Amino acid sequence: MYYLKCGHCAEMSAMKSEYITFCDHCGKKFPLTYADWKAQHPDGTVELYGREQGIPEEKYQAIMKKRYRNRFDLRGKAALITGIVVLIACGTLSAFYGPVLVKMFREPKVSQTMLEMDNWRTFRGNILRIQSPMSLSPVTVNDAPNMRRKAFKGGSYADGLVIRMDEAVYLSDSHIDLVETANELTRGMEKTVGISKFSYKTRELHLNGQQAVLQQGSYILQENSAMEFNSLVVVKGGSRVQLLVTHPANDETGRKVAEKIMTSALMN
Repeated sequence: MYYLKCGHCAEMSAMKSEYITFCDHCGKKFPLTYADWKAQHPDGTVELYGREQGIPEEKYQAIMKKRYRNRFDLRGKAALITGIVVLIACGTLSAFYGPVLVKMFREPKVSQTMLEMDNWRTFRGNILRIQSPMSLSPVTVNDAPNMRRKAFKGGSYADGLVIRMDEAVYLSDSHIDLVETANELTRGMEKTVGISKFSYKTRELHLNGQQAVLQQGSYILQENSAMEFNSLVVVKGGSRVQLLVTHPANDETGRKVAEKIMTSALMN
């Protein structure tokens, strides 16, 4: 087997037949094809053409091994230099801006792409349906006395956004007080381990003519991460549902996404 060197990109293509005309790599025509060479050497053969114009298999393999070795060495040197530069830069930055950098890495921001509602999808619960930038999947929750519960969650702290819908069916109560239920759920959040400096404000609104309670507030998570939340609570018959959206505080994109989710909520 012989290999022809391209006069344009300098890469080599296998001479699989006498009809090879164009480079396998750049697609341009070889400076001297077999047909051109044959016109100048009427008695010539493909074998002779390959010996004169091409590179034999052994030489080709040696060239490729050397090229691979050089690329590997260059890649290794580049990686080493990059690593050293990154370490020096991180060391310098951490000395001056350590606390700020730690906070930045610890508090992910909501991606701007989540504002593109063309990519949102509908999630439909038993009582409430919403538009969401991410899928919600079932999560395991324990039933409570006189209550059957189920929950759905989308996103994570790493995404900068968590969406959760909790549904509960009361087994004996035919009437559930909306405001009292909303305050009870909020007090449960406030008592969660790791949450401090919890504060919120409440306002009542209507969804499809049905009364609802929206609570918006903030808290500190694990003594160092400032968070904000939106909690929408509705009741229907002997059931209640809470839609909860959390994101890092001072994240304007997170606020806009949370607002869009909340305003998309409708009763089924």
